[in-house]
Amino acid sequence: MMAGVARVGGRASLLGGPPLGTLEAEGRGPAVLALHGFGATPQEVEMVVGVARELGLAALAPLLPGHGTSVLDLARTRFSHWLHAAERALFALAAEHEKVIVIGSSMGSLIALDLAVDFPERVVGVGVLGSPIRLPWPYPSLALAAIDWLGIPDFTLPKSGPDILDPEGRRTQVTYSEQPAHAGNEVRLAGRRVEGRLGLVSCPAFVAHGRRDRVCPVNNARIVYARLGTPLLDKELLILERSHHIITRDLERGILHTRLRAFIQRVSKRIERAPSSASDAGGPVSTRRAIGLR
Repeated sequence: MMAGVARVGGRASLLGGPPLGTLEAEGRGPAVLALHGFGATPQEVEMVVGVARELGLAALAPLLPGHGTSVLDLARTRFSHWLHAAERALFALAAEHEKVIVIGSSMGSLIALDLAVDFPERVVGVGVLGSPIRLPWPYPSLALAAIDWLGIPDFTLPKSGPDILDPEGRRTQVTYSEQPAHAGNEVRLAGRRVEGRLGLVSCPAFVAHGRRDRVCPVNNARIVYARLGTPLLDKELLILERSHHIITRDLERGILHTRLRAFIQRVSKRIERAPSSASDAGGPVSTRRAIGLR
């Protein structure tokens, strides 16, 4: 239980307009699961769903718990809540299509890597966009750690706006105007844990990062790429020279779109050529029904 949680969310609002809820695309497998970042909505990974749709693949981008409503809701959630929601979405897609490519933006990339380690029989490709395995030092990394160590009651930290260089992308990015410190520390802790699991990832991987990222050091991408257990010929690294943190909505999104499309298409063709096997999920079910969507 978080002491002082009532102090959270009194002034916070959603920037960029009304939130986008869960996004879906109908199509064949392998399906694509797209996961947004901390404080954001599926709008952040709309590009990923669009790429899947172009390729005729099924896709799902769920709104993770605590997001798209109020910062008070976010303050009540932890990484385990976000991870479990993503697991439910993964199993819903796998029930219909058996194999899934998971692409995550920022915090969503940590979840994607966890899923790739925990469910290798279902996750056949992973995309890591703007990895937060390490946060800048000393702020916010040391500050968040100190808040945790000292048991300071939760409070919100103001955001100056999303880290996007493109003016239109920055203006329309849907995110909270503030973020709760304790939930933010969950991202820091998850990043440290996931970094230690990178060698357990063996599926094809696509790693991309903006060189001008002010939220997560660009060197994170190089660390992820180097430490993944994925064979060298099955992983690729893309550094976008002019982009900031939210690379799916920044100036070089066209380059990202092209490279991400090629990656998903390559993994998809490999799966299509492979002999099909019976799904462990007990037969096909509706994606909407499986995760309680309306």
